[in-house]
Amino acid sequence: MTIPLFLIPIVAALVAQGLKPVFSKAWRNDQATQLDPRPRYGGMPSAHAAFASSLSLTVAVTEGTSSAAFAIATVILILVLDDALRLRIFLGRYGLAILRLLEHTPAAGRDLPPIEWRMGHTTTEVIGGIIVGVLCTVLVIALDTGV
Repeated sequence: MTIPLFLIPIVAALVAQGLKPVFSKAWRNDQATQLDPRPRYGGMPSAHAAFASSLSLTVAVTEGTSSAAFAIATVILILVLDDALRLRIFLGRYGLAILRLLEHTPAAGRDLPPIEWRMGHTTTEVIGGIIVGVLCTVLVIALDTGV
């Protein structure tokens, strides 16, 4: 392969991030109403899932599924998917609870940094990210190898 392998998952993540305004009305609305220009967590498709699935597939294609590198990439994939589906959902619930508590505090106690509460992904968003990751990987490898 002529393309550096580390670029393939990065391309997949960037494509997934670029597709968010197309698929997610809530993501577009958040970007339009926020003063902070940084991208928010969540949205369709999951860029983290695209990156991790692309990494795992890239290693599977180049090193084989019996390699230690593939085992490590698969563990990373599982951890990333678990984070997207479970851990960040819990963090988002805590953020929402804090926001509700702040509604009942005096204005003097509200000088806190902005609290994120939309953090996790739905199952559909994660599956969309995996599909984007796999398709980008297959496309880049096919273009690079001339298949």
